[in-house]
Amino acid sequence: MRLCDIDFMNPPPKRARIRIDDVAKLAGVSPATVSRVLSGSRPVSAGVRDRVVAAALRFDYKPSQLARNLRKGQADTVGVLVSDLENPHFSTMVREIEEALYERGTRVMLCDTAEDTDRQATYLEVMAAERVMGVVISPTADGDSAVSHLLDLGVPVVAFDRPVKDPRADAVVTDSFAAIARGAQLLVDSGRRHIGFVGGNESIWTASERLAGYRATVEAAGLVPMSNSGGFTVDGGRGATELLLTEHPELDALVVANNQMTIGALQALRARGVSLPDQVALVAFDDPPWASLLTPSLTTLAQPLREMSRAAVDRLFLRMADRDLPPERIFFDCRLEIRESSRGLPQPMGR
Repeated sequence: MRLCDIDFMNPPPKRARIRIDDVAKLAGVSPATVSRVLSGSRPVSAGVRDRVVAAALRFDYKPSQLARNLRKGQADTVGVLVSDLENPHFSTMVREIEEALYERGTRVMLCDTAEDTDRQATYLEVMAAERVMGVVISPTADGDSAVSHLLDLGVPVVAFDRPVKDPRADAVVTDSFAAIARGAQLLVDSGRRHIGFVGGNESIWTASERLAGYRATVEAAGLVPMSNSGGFTVDGGRGATELLLTEHPELDALVVANNQMTIGALQALRARGVSLPDQVALVAFDDPPWASLLTPSLTTLAQPLREMSRAAVDRLFLRMADRDLPPERIFFDCRLEIRESSRGLPQPMGR
């Protein structure tokens, strides 16, 4: 096969993923020869090199860094530990982090603590024993000694969504206080005067920040705070909302501090026959895909998960390259998506 035999004007049909075999077949050589040309590991004749490069360009083929590392026995691993993989917030985070690490030729050790501090400690001990090159963690508890043990071993740690207490760890988080304050202020400005809050476990930094943002806003408006903890779960959100409806029949608005509890809150409101937004307006933290599909659609505080995930991986690799960097807490702003659930003036309820 000659270089001129490769048709650059009519590229082959696109495939889901181009393999080295495709390039080899077009160039008329073996996959091993393609690998040698693209890696520069061994010399080949100029004619063969030209054909391989031309075929690779035609396919827009880029060899996987991860595959190269595996062949060299140099594949590194980053630990990724989340507190609730069933939560769409964390599954989206994991997908984005995994993609960013794959692009860097790095494998992932994924662990789900299910909000269990003992499991978190166990998984962190496993990561320490496996000598992972770094860890991205959304912690169940912010003061786990196993995090400090990793840092003592020289393993960089970047906290995602929730910081850890050890000051040596970096963190990528949203400004939860400001986000919830903005959502609560929207309800105040719409004329709501009995605004409840469904929050998480206050021992978790994000939960305490969101509660503080809510309280500061309603108190500044001269209103009385009304809050219950739903523990960041569906069942907890339902129970906390039911309690608010029972204790405060005047309730005309809700701020809910994560997407799982929002599902529970909606279940409780529906069971009581409460209509949104006529009787109770609602603003929810997180913006899952179903939020815009409901009737009425939900007003949400959307976290920029893709940007945050990329920032966490970037920070981890910066830390691995320079262990003397001072620790940093990187804040992202939430985007307020105003939809139907926060609109309209409150109507009296017959509860």
